[in-house]
Amino acid sequence: MNREEYMNKRNALIAEAQELLDAGKVAEAAEKRAQVERLDEEFETAAVETANLNALANIQPPAPFSTRENMAGDPENKEAVYRVAFFKRLQGKELSPEELTAYSSGASSAGAVIPTQTAEEIITKLKERAPLLQEITLLQVQGNVTFAVEGTNNAAAIHTENASITPAADTLVKVSLSGWEVTKLIQVSDTVKTMSINAFEGWLVDMLVESIADKISDMIINGTGSSQAKGIEKANTWGDTNSVSVAKAGSLTAANVQTLIGLLGGGYDANAKFVMSKKTLYTDFMPLQDNSKNDIVTREGRNYYVYGYPVLIDSRVTEHEAYLGDLKKYVANLAESVNVKADFDIDTNSNKYLGVAIFDGAPALGEAFVKLVKATS
Repeated sequence: MNREEYMNKRNALIAEAQELLDAGKVAEAAEKRAQVERLDEEFETAAVETANLNALANIQPPAPFSTRENMAGDPENKEAVYRVAFFKRLQGKELSPEELTAYSSGASSAGAVIPTQTAEEIITKLKERAPLLQEITLLQVQGNVTFAVEGTNNAAAIHTENASITPAADTLVKVSLSGWEVTKLIQVSDTVKTMSINAFEGWLVDMLVESIADKISDMIINGTGSSQAKGIEKANTWGDTNSVSVAKAGSLTAANVQTLIGLLGGGYDANAKFVMSKKTLYTDFMPLQDNSKNDIVTREGRNYYVYGYPVLIDSRVTEHEAYLGDLKKYVANLAESVNVKADFDIDTNSNKYLGVAIFDGAPALGEAFVKLVKATS
């Protein structure tokens, strides 16, 4: 059974289990789940055995392993053996000689390198959990990085034939980013040894990514810029030129929204999006909608628009407030994606898993953002 067949069968079993669960057939759903776990174990065992057979098929003894890429056999099998070794080590399970070799080939002074398949899954889930990461300008470069973002862009000029041309006074804004650690520590009993590799990997990635993605999203919006990323909230000192204030006891009006849109420079309009909480959308903006008179708020499936501008929902934005701006003018660097470190706590017979990401970000141009403010007094 190849990987595609395995994934198709696994997804089908999960879908069947969900249908049974939705129908209230808990026991039958549990049996389907058990079939998934057995399938995982079979596939993992087959992957390791395939790698072992490929190694034995060589006429000459394999050369010493210096890196994972030097392993004999199909690259997919090499990665499969390493992945099994990586997660068995995290679970505290004993490794076979082949797995020990694979694991040591991926180790460095900083520890074992996270498997490629897992790293890709982490990035995918990170962006799913923190949608803002898909909207901003994001790099994944190790170490410190400096962005050059277009600042002032002067208009073209009419040229008199044969006259000297003076260069436009266009500017670039440089944003230097370092990196701040974002961590999540979880501690679970030693029973993780009983989980299949796939089940353990999925559980661990979900547990770590969820919390780290939430923190990164919070920094993109509310980060202070002091020992952490600088958020959109700190893009400006909000005043009459870049924000619209609604009285504490007042309600949002269509005129407020129109004024806010008018404050955003035309150069940022093409990529502009609203960012607000779901509660703000439904309690402040939706009441402005009158289908017989206007189309201030429109909807396409689960996507909402305010005067045609896409709305991004994020609960970390203060209720009754919203931002409008070109999110591409927020620059960030994920210097290290979520990596995993493990330790065993003998006092509690439990395993500790630490997820670590290194992230920094900042608004490159404050003028690219305007804000709807709810007065507090």
